[in-house]
Amino acid sequence: MANIVHIEEKYTELWQSCKVQSNLLPELERIAEKLYYDRGLYEKLEWYYPNLPWYWAGILHAKADFPDYQQFLEQITGKLSKIQGEQIPTKLSTRLLAFDACNDFQGKDNQGITPFVWAGTNHTKTIDSVPGCAAILYFLQALGLKDGQVEQGQFNLKVTSDSVLKSCSLPSNKLEASEKTTVKAGRELEIIEVAIADAQHLRVMLKTPILSRRIWFIYGGHVQIDGSKIATVTVKPKTLAEKIVAYCEKKGYRIDKQPGQKNIIYIEGMNPDGTLNDNTLNVWNDLRTVIEFQDGKPKMIGCWEATTNPGKYYTYKPMNPKGAAIIAFGQYSAWQVGIHTPGGGHEALVQTGGQVTVHRDANRNGRRDQGDSMDSGMFGINQHWGGDNPKSDVGRWSAGCQVGRTRQGHRDFMAMIKSDPRYQANRKFVFTSTIIDGKDLLAQFPN
Repeated sequence: MANIVHIEEKYTELWQSCKVQSNLLPELERIAEKLYYDRGLYEKLEWYYPNLPWYWAGILHAKADFPDYQQFLEQITGKLSKIQGEQIPTKLSTRLLAFDACNDFQGKDNQGITPFVWAGTNHTKTIDSVPGCAAILYFLQALGLKDGQVEQGQFNLKVTSDSVLKSCSLPSNKLEASEKTTVKAGRELEIIEVAIADAQHLRVMLKTPILSRRIWFIYGGHVQIDGSKIATVTVKPKTLAEKIVAYCEKKGYRIDKQPGQKNIIYIEGMNPDGTLNDNTLNVWNDLRTVIEFQDGKPKMIGCWEATTNPGKYYTYKPMNPKGAAIIAFGQYSAWQVGIHTPGGGHEALVQTGGQVTVHRDANRNGRRDQGDSMDSGMFGINQHWGGDNPKSDVGRWSAGCQVGRTRQGHRDFMAMIKSDPRYQANRKFVFTSTIIDGKDLLAQFPN
């Protein structure tokens, strides 16, 4: 860093007087939303360079117009290796200078100002169409970005539930085996730094490395950190869609966030307004929802009355001698667009792409009980319509399928999911559905 420190004072002065050009505010908002929702990717850089915050890498990714992340990570770690990135101080001015160093100081004017950093601010002589690194950072801070939620000292971390130490806050099933390690409940670790990573995760620095690494991320609900003041401070999701996504990510379920991709999620025992009900047998008291990420945020683009349980008829007269099938809570990739043949036949999601797991309701009480036998296989657990039956009567419309109450609502559901670009590219695309317990959802993320 010696070759850039001599202009540190200049960059400190520029930052203190920095303002953002107003014409760039819509673009800055778009960038900020994408960075916040993809921050788990950028946190991997902190694994290698704990002196650089996640958003530093995110800003560089935005400046490169968001190319393939893995390729970007390889390029930026290569650049940081060349400029001795581990020696970059935590001061803002030197981080701004490091942006320039990674861009080889291209375009510097007589006063040391480079467009790569300062475009879109009051420090350039033109009205810029593309924001520089400083403009993006300025906007992130205006939205409430904190770079001070770090606590240093001597702390004892106790693992309260089996968990995973990870390279970033992404779900563990999205990480390579080398980027995670399991820690069992009851284990205690000495840490010398703890920081808020996101709404559910903490970043900790271990006193003694594990797998040669001291920096790890862990789900905050699985640990207790004695002596820490900030370890229990988390930002809670607000909208129902945000709560559903946070719940799924906490469970390790896959959430698809690319443009146009649809997430099919059933919520048992929940009303359309997000409140709970008594989940009575034979009532359309569950939800079928579709969530899509738009501008980096989860949006519930479809919500319909549904049932995730068999109706009274097949509960008392099961098609299988072991008992009616009640799908187990979880996530399954099992459905393709096809025809649900009973009831005259109509377009539906048909279980042809994979197995599902069900409880066998041997005691015929319409509930998942601890003593139920479990069965996994191809059972014709389809996603179809319920023939416009009254809300109080599921009738014969479900023997274990995931069923939307109305014909038109189901048609809207099918049109919506068929617009998914993955289905448009491949008519045999296998859809994933997630079934969650509404009571557990609101217990984890209350209103």
